[in-house]
Amino acid sequence: MTIACTCPCGHTTIAFSGEPVLRVHCHCRICQKVYDADYADFVMLSARQIARPQASDIRYAKHRPPPAVRRGTCPNCEHPVVAWMPLAPFLGLAFVPTANLPAGVKLPEPALHSFYHRRVKHVQDDVPKVAGYWASQWAVVRRFFTAWWLRGSRRG
Repeated sequence: MTIACTCPCGHTTIAFSGEPVLRVHCHCRICQKVYDADYADFVMLSARQIARPQASDIRYAKHRPPPAVRRGTCPNCEHPVVAWMPLAPFLGLAFVPTANLPAGVKLPEPALHSFYHRRVKHVQDDVPKVAGYWASQWAVVRRFFTAWWLRGSRRG
């Protein structure tokens, strides 16, 4: 199964295979700025699940020193399209905004609110909230690999 994801203006499209591994609400200041929202709502995938888009269709930027997420936005509407986080050679994560997924795609329930110490306002839900830079980074990566491993073990 391949899922095409399009920015709000329809100019930039990416595609991924399979199902999203994890869903996260990120409250970091960079996500607040890039998403122009109180927090970013995105799904996470293995970088290998993404069909590499043509670079000219996406404007990439790093907003802090490494370890940095490389965020890609549409050059037309400037909305987020995809982000990449390399972890090791041949191993990386990809982030796709849930707003860009087509209607009807089954989304995982949010796994956590990361960087919750940077929240604009309190979110009243039962989703775990993680505060602090390293605690948030660790929580996101740990939950991703746990979900990825569990998903693979159910198939095998």
